Amino acid sequence: MRLENSSYEVLYPVIAIMEDGVKQMNVCFLLTHVPNPRMNKRIEVFKNIASTKVICTRRASQNIWEPSQDVEHIIFDIDLPSAKHIVKRYAVSQGFQKKALNKLEEIKPNIIYAEGLDSLIIAGKYKKDHNVKVLFEVADLRENYIVRPKKLANRIITDALLRKEKKAFKNVDYLVVTSPKFYDMHYKDLISKERMLFIPNAPDAEIFKNYKKKEGGTFTVGFIGGIRYLKQMKMLVDVANEVGFDVLFAGAGGTSSEYDEIRKYCEGRKNITFTGRYNYDTEIAGLYGKVDCVFSVYDADNLNVRIALPNKLYESIICELPIIVAKGTYVSELVEQYGVGVAVSHVDKNDFEQVMRRMKDDLDYRLMFAKKCKEYKDSQNNITTINDLERMALDR
Repeated sequence: MRLENSSYEVLYPVIAIMEDGVKQMNVCFLLTHVPNPRMNKRIEVFKNIASTKVICTRRASQNIWEPSQDVEHIIFDIDLPSAKHIVKRYAVSQGFQKKALNKLEEIKPNIIYAEGLDSLIIAGKYKKDHNVKVLFEVADLRENYIVRPKKLANRIITDALLRKEKKAFKNVDYLVVTSPKFYDMHYKDLISKERMLFIPNAPDAEIFKNYKKKEGGTFTVGFIGGIRYLKQMKMLVDVANEVGFDVLFAGAGGTSSEYDEIRKYCEGRKNITFTGRYNYDTEIAGLYGKVDCVFSVYDADNLNVRIALPNKLYESIICELPIIVAKGTYVSELVEQYGVGVAVSHVDKNDFEQVMRRMKDDLDYRLMFAKKCKEYKDSQNNITTINDLERMALDR
């Protein structure tokens, strides 16, 4: 079976349109963070067909990734505040804007691939005086874009952001989303569906070619990725102690403070292991080979969580491991429909504990999920898993 990154098949036709009549393609990724594994998949596509550079910031509070693609990375050490502190972030981002625009003038890109409103505004300013195409990717949706804030001050700020976004979107040639729900719930009013590209956050087949499934040993639940939503992480730790299984936390925190907090919470617990940061391309398969079950329960009170499609969904199916997700989410609908895991309450520890007791003690139960994962991968006449999963989401 062929498992491959669908970034290629989705982006190539668009690139062919954009490069028509262009003698030399110069592409610049404009990001407010060092590229993560998802963004590296996009960089991989462009670097094979065009001169590609990355302009980004390194944020001390979210210093999770290191450059992994062999393209030039122009990294500014600017610690942008989180979106929760939007006024402060706007002020700090002015410094990034000036430096990024100067670099864009040097690079002279034909295509800018942006992520984050800060970057999109910069791309728009550059586009005013240059013939450049802009792709904009969204992997998270601000909750206050959909649910009106209760406080007047927050409503005023949100309305200002929405006006800025609407203006900035006039410069977007193509919107890339990792969940079609993002488009349905917000971006449908900003760009036509013909210019929306859905690219699931699924891995490259090559990365998992040496994957070996864990056999025997202590039952281990893995949380593999950036550590955030600490209430759910602490619930996992508490249930692990009560039920008696090991937990592997692989990855840094969404912020340094989150990582420090969960490490402190786990002090003295011998059944909890932290790996810290890892190289996705070289280490992800080995990490999945250390676990029996994948934990992907986030705060389902958060709208973005309810409609997102996390990369753990694709990785767990490829590795034929059961995945635990939060009830009331888009991903839980898919998990239950295809029988590849279980949905639990994101706040009820007893609900989660009941599921984990059976998951730990009942091998046949785990094998049932493994079988469902394999059946899904082998279904539909061996069409790629990535394509299957993309169609699975779009058909709903």
